[in-house]
Amino acid sequence: MRAVLFVLLLAGCGPKVHLEPSPFDVDDPRAAPATTTAAPTFDELPVVPSGPGVREGEIDRTTLTAVLDAGPGELLRHLDVTAELDGQRFTGWRLVALDPAFQRFAGVDLQPGDVLIAINGRSISRPDELQAVWDGLRTASALICDLRRGDGRLRLQFAIVDTASTPAAPPGG
Repeated sequence: MRAVLFVLLLAGCGPKVHLEPSPFDVDDPRAAPATTTAAPTFDELPVVPSGPGVREGEIDRTTLTAVLDAGPGELLRHLDVTAELDGQRFTGWRLVALDPAFQRFAGVDLQPGDVLIAINGRSISRPDELQAVWDGLRTASALICDLRRGDGRLRLQFAIVDTASTPAAPPGG
C-alpha cells in the first residue's frame, strides 16, 4: 500500500505533458529572414588596381634565408605597424610606414595604410603564429601576402627560387 501511494505521489509531482504544440514550435508568419551585418570576406573584396610597385616575381632562397636567420625583430625594425581592429576583433597589421633605407621592399607594391591579413594563407595575429609562418618560409615554394588596401584587396605573390641549385657552366666552355 505504501508503494502504491509513493508511486502516485511521484506521478503527481512529475512533469506535466501537454499534447498541444508549444508556441515556440510554430514559425511566426511575421518573422523576416535573418540578415547579416558581417564584413565581406577577403575574397569577396574587389581587387585593387596595381600601384607603381610589383606584385609578382621571384625571391632568391639564399637572400630569404639570410633575412630569416636575422629573425623577425630585424625585419620589424624597418616597418612601423599597428594592430587593425574591427571592434574588439583583430583583422590584421596596418602598415604605418616603411623605412626608405631598407631596400628589401624597394619596388614592391606596398604603401602606408595597407593591412596585412595573412602570409601564405595563415594569420599572424599572435607571436606563435608569426613564428610558425616564419619557420615555414624556410621550405616554402612561395611567399604570398594577402593585404587589404582601402575597400579592396591585393595579393603579393613571389616564387622562392633556389638559384644556387642551377648548374654552373662547365669549365672551359
